[in-house]
Amino acid sequence: MPVNYVSAHQRATRTLLDEISTGKLLPGQKLNEVELAARLNVSRNTLREAFIALEDYGVIVRRPHRGVHVTLPNEELIDEIFRLRSLLEPAVLRWSVGLDTDALHECVHDGQLAREAHDHEGVGDANQRFHAIIIEGSGSAYAEEMMTRVLAMMRLLFIQVSTEHHGFHYPYVELNEELTLLVESGQREQAAEKMRTYLEQSRNELRELLNGPAERP
Repeated sequence: MPVNYVSAHQRATRTLLDEISTGKLLPGQKLNEVELAARLNVSRNTLREAFIALEDYGVIVRRPHRGVHVTLPNEELIDEIFRLRSLLEPAVLRWSVGLDTDALHECVHDGQLAREAHDHEGVGDANQRFHAIIIEGSGSAYAEEMMTRVLAMMRLLFIQVSTEHHGFHYPYVELNEELTLLVESGQREQAAEKMRTYLEQSRNELRELLNGPAERP
């Protein structure tokens, strides 16, 4: 079997994860097993294997007698996500010797360009990459695997709130730049503390947006 072989259920998992992450499949949407199996050209058994993997990622849920649905984020999920992030990300900024500041600067630059173009999705993508790169700096495959799952759930959350609250990530472009400069200048303890404050701010804003009124046009 070739080293780069991808099984049918892995391909289906990746396709569905991409569709969930990009908003093609929306939070709370019911997944039609027959339709998806036909569209992805896989058997229903293979699709069910993909569902198991996606459920493990936390991006879908099985509801008794109601089928499989894309996860609909709530306050409990927000708190769980940020509880983990508040443990991981400040620790990496404080202690890791493997942080790629050039890659962090690139994410900041991409975010700035996207913001200037009023590309809400582009700003969000740059922000997601920024946090993924921080965790990559830990040098831990386990931490990266956890962060992959967290970012998939974060994407669902952002999709849910961004339909009515555009530009959520815009203020974080500057915060990401400040964090990068602190790391680059060796101020690691300050960077870690700033990240803790950053994550607490983000958590509170997301909780408010999830339940509050939409922004005015």
